[in-house]
Amino acid sequence: MTDAPQPQDMPQELPREHFLLFVAIPPPGVAARIEDAWRLADRRDRFRRATLHMTILPVIRTPQLAPGMAEALGRPLDGLDFPAFDLMLDHLTTFGPPRRRDRPLVLVGRQESPAPDALCQTLWQRLAGAGLAVARHRVTPHVTLAYGKPLPPQGIPVPPVHWRVDELVLIDSLQGLGRHVPLARWPLPSRSGP
Repeated sequence: MTDAPQPQDMPQELPREHFLLFVAIPPPGVAARIEDAWRLADRRDRFRRATLHMTILPVIRTPQLAPGMAEALGRPLDGLDFPAFDLMLDHLTTFGPPRRRDRPLVLVGRQESPAPDALCQTLWQRLAGAGLAVARHRVTPHVTLAYGKPLPPQGIPVPPVHWRVDELVLIDSLQGLGRHVPLARWPLPSRSGP
């Protein structure tokens, strides 16, 4: 009879790589409405409840997270005063190249919303101004719900999901583990109109 391995003897799960990105994470009530919208697709693909987010700006993929990297990325955002904004998502569709077997199944808005891309450009300018080499990016506002075979080409209209985006989060997406670790947060202030 052999002894069962002890926790300290077992290899810890390690990500293939770290992917740092600035995102907006839906609060629990919005996430629940997003899940309700996903159910209307009547699919068996695994819903990504634990990692729902809207990517604002991808920053870096790296095999190891260097000490101080999150602080270095956050420093140029000191005093960020980008206003909170409203988003409406009301359509399930498929992203990604047709040749890919498992494609992103996403929730998007049919109504144009320029605020997420404006936030992306603001972040990029601040990071570039601080001498950090971050690739330019454009935001098509969406939340990836699952990966799988494409949805119908016309997509699936769903009841609108309203989301007040009032926080920016820097996350470490642990590739291969399906986990996101928040590293820093910035509130987006509410503004009252004239």
